[in-house]
Order: sequence, then structure tokens, then C-alpha cells
Amino acid sequence: MYKDIAVERRGRIVCVTLNRPERANAISVATSAELLKVFTEYRDDPEQWVMIIAGAGEKSFCSGMYVTEAAEKTAAKGRTEGYTIFKPWTDMMQSIHKPFICAVNGACVGGGWHLVADSDIVIASDNAVFLDTHVNIGLINGVESAGFAFKMPLGIVMRMVVEGRYFRVNAQQALQWGLVSEVLPQDRLMAKAWEIAGHIADEAAPLAVQGSKKAILGALDRGPTEGIPYTWTVLTDIQDTEDTKEGFRSFVEKRKPKFVGR
Repeated sequence: MYKDIAVERRGRIVCVTLNRPERANAISVATSAELLKVFTEYRDDPEQWVMIIAGAGEKSFCSGMYVTEAAEKTAAKGRTEGYTIFKPWTDMMQSIHKPFICAVNGACVGGGWHLVADSDIVIASDNAVFLDTHVNIGLINGVESAGFAFKMPLGIVMRMVVEGRYFRVNAQQALQWGLVSEVLPQDRLMAKAWEIAGHIADEAAPLAVQGSKKAILGALDRGPTEGIPYTWTVLTDIQDTEDTKEGFRSFVEKRKPKFVGR
């Protein structure tokens, strides 16, 4: 079904792996189309509750835009090509309230930042490194760097962007600055990603997870004055669901709840 990505499903967890290690998992037109498809399925399938995003191979999580392809298209059309392939699937990620877990192994460069910025939980292997090369090839890093600036100090993000390939953030620095929440040995990274996903899929009510994400991000968009009252409106959206009632019942009956997503 897919050429540039690999998709694995375990129960209510779906794992999407960028699968072009020979190209450092660069994102092409075809890759973008496949990402849009799999994100749309994730959004629309009520039986998919958690998504893991990873990169194949040991050296690179994602090297960003497939620049060779973009350069060829630019030469053929006489105008810069490449930016637009990212927008449909990044917009899709940002509109989904289901959780994303990003497991970064190796280098995360340029456009690969989208996947990190738009994920809710980011973990990294001890060989992970984050850098940006947009300015080194005459491009602007806007969307990805803005997403990073919500996660880590602005001064660090600005230096990464304007100094380009010469300023690199390693895994421990990314942990220190809040870009990732955990650093693991390379051979334990994916096991940890699946473990976290299992905690969410097996133990948490999916509508409560989605509502919590919606409330937090919505409050941040609105600022403290309007944001905190907004969270109450989200709370009322799920207070009468089957899962909320099941959660109360299971607590009183001292048993594990059986959530169904309704």
C-alpha cells in the first residue's frame, strides 16, 4: 500500500515509519502524499487511538525536504518548488486531537522538524541530533521553527535557524531545553515508544485524551484570560460519554475500566 513509509498496526496503536533510509528519510512529493493519507486515516478511524512516528535506519530520523527532487522541479518550472508539499499533511497533524508520539533516532534536519513540533510526546535516542539547513540553501524556516519555539527557548531556536548547519543540538541538550522528554539508548528507543503508546491505548479513555489535548492547545492559543474558561467548555463535551460513566463505575467497583471511545 505504501512505498515511502511503513505502517504497522497493533490493536489501537499505529506506527508510521519514514522508510527511505538510503535517502536519509527525506520527504518527497510521494512521501508527503502517503503521510497525508495515513494521517487522514488516523483522524477518521475511531479504532486508531495513538500514533507513533519514527524513521528507519540508524543515522537519520528525517533529513527534511528531498532537495534533489525540489531542485529539479524548480529548474523545470522556473519557480521554487518544495514548500507546498509539506502544508497539507502538517495542517492535518495540527488539526488532529488524537496523540502523536515521535521517536527521533539520528539526525532530524529542516523539514523533519514538522514531525517533532506537531507531536505531543517526543523521545530521542542518545545519538539524536537536531539542526536546520534552510538558510544554507536559500530557504526560510518559518513554520517548523515557530513550532519549536513553543517547546524550547526562543534564543536556541533562533540560533539553530540563523546559524544553519553549524549549530547542532544533541540529545542531552534537547532534553535540557525541553524539546524531548526522554533520551534512551538507541536499541531501546522504539520499545519505549510502544510502551508509552500502550499506556495511552490500554489505560486511558480516548475521548478524555483527545479532549485534554484540545483543551491545553486551545488554552495556549487564547492566552490565560480566555484560555482557562475555554477549557471548561471542552470538559463539558465529554462529561456524559459512556467512557466517563465507565470510569466512575470501574473506580467504585475497583476494577480496570473498559473504554470504548464513546
